[in-house]
Amino acid sequence: MNLLGIDLGGTKTSVCIGDENGTIRAARRIPTLASEGPESGLRRTAGLARALLDETGLDPARVDAVGISAPGPVSVREGLMLRPPNMPGWVDVPLVRWAQDSFGRPVFMNNDANACALAEYRYGSCRGTPNLVYLTMSTGLGAGIVLDGNLVQGATDLAGEVGHHVLDIRGPPCPCGQRGCLEIYCGGKNVADRLRARIVKDNARSAILGEAGGDPAAIDFRAFLAAVKKDDALALEFWEEYLERLAQGVGTVIMFFNPQVILMGTIAIHAGEFLLAPLRERVRRYAWAPSVAACRILPSALEGRIGDLSALAVAADGLPPRV
Repeated sequence: MNLLGIDLGGTKTSVCIGDENGTIRAARRIPTLASEGPESGLRRTAGLARALLDETGLDPARVDAVGISAPGPVSVREGLMLRPPNMPGWVDVPLVRWAQDSFGRPVFMNNDANACALAEYRYGSCRGTPNLVYLTMSTGLGAGIVLDGNLVQGATDLAGEVGHHVLDIRGPPCPCGQRGCLEIYCGGKNVADRLRARIVKDNARSAILGEAGGDPAAIDFRAFLAAVKKDDALALEFWEEYLERLAQGVGTVIMFFNPQVILMGTIAIHAGEFLLAPLRERVRRYAWAPSVAACRILPSALEGRIGDLSALAVAADGLPPRV
């Protein structure tokens, strides 16, 4: 089976060619340049896909399906990317119609968290685990949920948007329009933005700024984590809040879905046990002991490939099984 995968993100877009078993034959990526808008971004993506097909000598007519993993919220039923908080201007983008017009093949799409959950279920270290949650932990934060072997979509394809579960109605405003969302406390971009605003407002001396090369605009989660490890006072203040809010969110996921495993993405992979050990301990405050004991909290083993694999998993999941 020949599958074309498109992993569309706020920062980068990746295109790959692979199969239903998760074998990636070729992959290329480009900056999304989301600020230029969807028309420009999708034109460049289509060009990248055609170039990859040419390079590999694969006739587009031999592509069995196209799979798209896109930032949520999305409408799978309508084939739309609705209004991703971290991609302003990308509103009601008809991704399925665009891909059908571009490639003339069957097209399937889902949000990135659901797509990653499918990739973990099909190809990951816990493949086949019937009750599995994948948490995206990079620019934003969301969940893909597999219960009893089935991906949970919800009535309007919005199941799993745990990043916008409100933890504190009096909390900081979130780009989604609510206040105190899990993502405003734990999404990588929002953490960096809040740190930057605090440092600039207070003219604060912090190792965070040093890790960013002295440029507030360059503050990111990597600089934050490095400063935490140096026991920087401001970084430790934010880290305490980060851990507690993440534990609150993960505890809610455990109580709602009773998973056997929660697999966590980019930030957890890079931070490793420095993050996961205290998180596992704090989660006990927010979920029942039997549910916590039944759930392993692990970093994803698919880092570096999960974007491509998620798009392939969406394509493979959309096609009827071969007999």
